[in-house]
Amino acid sequence: MNPNRLCALGTALVLVAPALAQQPPYQAPPPPQYQPPVQYQPPAQYQPPAQAPPQYQQAPPQYQQAPPQYQQAPPQYQQAPPQYQQAPPQYPVPPPPPPYQPYQSPSGSASTAHTQSQQGITYHPFRMWLGGGYSITQGSTVKDLLNDGGMGGLGIAWFPTASIPFGIRIDGSYTSHSQTLNGLNQASQSTGQNIGDGYTDIYGGDVDAEIDLPLGTRSREYFFGGVGWYRERTTLKSVTYQQGTICWFYCYPGYYPVYSTAQVSTTGWLPSWNAGIGFEFPLGGSASFFLDGRFLRIKQPNNGGYWDFIPIRAGIRF
Repeated sequence: MNPNRLCALGTALVLVAPALAQQPPYQAPPPPQYQPPVQYQPPAQYQPPAQAPPQYQQAPPQYQQAPPQYQQAPPQYQQAPPQYQQAPPQYPVPPPPPPYQPYQSPSGSASTAHTQSQQGITYHPFRMWLGGGYSITQGSTVKDLLNDGGMGGLGIAWFPTASIPFGIRIDGSYTSHSQTLNGLNQASQSTGQNIGDGYTDIYGGDVDAEIDLPLGTRSREYFFGGVGWYRERTTLKSVTYQQGTICWFYCYPGYYPVYSTAQVSTTGWLPSWNAGIGFEFPLGGSASFFLDGRFLRIKQPNNGGYWDFIPIRAGIRF
């Protein structure tokens, strides 16, 4: 370093040191004294002004002059609107169509039958029926002795008036039932013979009430029921085998069965009751096709219980 600069720096320090030694030490200012908060003073109560507000001394001006009115009525049309002096043209009315003429076939029979069948079932005070069907045995008592069988019958019905669909009918029927194997065995034990064939014929009639209800224009249903009386005729046939010549495509010696009537028994008239439902469809003219079914119960003699059947019939009414 330069010796001259060092000498000048030392001289400055000698001159400043006494001045710095004479300054008093630093003293911090005293803290501020606590001042209590000013006590809360509620606001002064409102005092109305001593002098009332000024009032208007002068009433508002009023219009002295009424509004103008129209003195002149609006103009009116003095001339009526023109009218048409000429009537509108009249168009000619077309002639009415010719009356309907139903088609008639050259023969005339087919068209007549079709037209009558479209008219539905016509009313007749007296009607007869003829038909046949199948009789189904019901219950363990009769099923153990008889098989199901075929039947046929006829009847007549009377309807007093067309306004009330109520009538009385009388039906007669004939049914034939073959004997079951158990029935043939019982017959063999009771007669002491070898019974190989047998059947029971049941015939009688019923007096029933009938109510007809329409099912549209092409059919109707009917309900019927009443009482009746029937007889049962049982035929038993014994079988024996004889030696001879049997021919079947060719002849050979053998034994063939020979049946002979062993016993025929007929009961008295047995009471019964029945109820059923049927449907009827027109065929043309006064003829109609019917299909019905009923429940038939016949009381057996000597407290033998009841025999139940369900005959299903179909036929023609006319």
